[in-house]
Amino acid sequence: MPDNADLAGADAARLRAELELARRRNAELERTVGDLNRSVLELEAFSREISHDLKGPLAGICGYAQLLTHLDLGAYRPAEFDEFVEEINRGTDRMRRLIDDVLTYSTARGAPLEPATVDLTALVHTVIADRVREMSAPGVGAHPATHITWDQMPAVRGDLGMLRRVLDNLLGNALKYVRPGQAARVHLSARADKPGLVRVEVTDDGVGIPDGQHELIFTELHRAHADAYPGTGLGLSICRRIVHRLGGTIGADPEFRDGARIWFTVPAADAGTERATADAGAGSMAA
Repeated sequence: MPDNADLAGADAARLRAELELARRRNAELERTVGDLNRSVLELEAFSREISHDLKGPLAGICGYAQLLTHLDLGAYRPAEFDEFVEEINRGTDRMRRLIDDVLTYSTARGAPLEPATVDLTALVHTVIADRVREMSAPGVGAHPATHITWDQMPAVRGDLGMLRRVLDNLLGNALKYVRPGQAARVHLSARADKPGLVRVEVTDDGVGIPDGQHELIFTELHRAHADAYPGTGLGLSICRRIVHRLGGTIGADPEFRDGARIWFTVPAADAGTERATADAGAGSMAA
């Protein structure tokens, strides 16, 4: 029968073996994480390089399409000429947007963050003003009057550029997915949510989200209304990646039936650094 010394020695040996095994597994895990991080960096670098390489010939195609638009062929101008050129322009524009979205999607997870206190009301006003200017620019087709309103919002903590991208994507969707011939009506609001978080909502009265797709719309390349509206299917996926990096969540309200309501949360500004937003105030804008 083994004595206590033998039992203690066996336990010590077993403990040393377990510690050695844990050390090896930890070292292997660290190597795997290192390999994954290098792969992500390589993928981001490849995405930037290939995006740049693709934009070069695409710009050439766009340039020649513009030349064809103004080319005087006289009596030899085929009846379908303008239609074909317009189709080239639409295709190149969609390709450009796809390249930009793929690059943003691939780099959103690893892009460096610059956290700061953000005046959310002022940021929303700026994003809306930019969109209104785009819609009113020369050459943009006529559309029913658009009405956008927003509330006074609390300050938040996040990366200004990334928050701007999220708000611009959500506002762009709200303005795009409208019923034919109807004016877009969009409202942006924000309120305190769970402790330490602010919930931002973008509400529209457009075509809405099909039943069963309120979570699917945030997956890569999913397009809820692919046949009727243009898009790359990456906009909401980009928003999801950014919001998760900022420490929040994003979703679509399945109970809202008079259009669509997309929401996301973002950390609230620290009480000691929160900036006043009273000067920006609530407001409305039309285009």
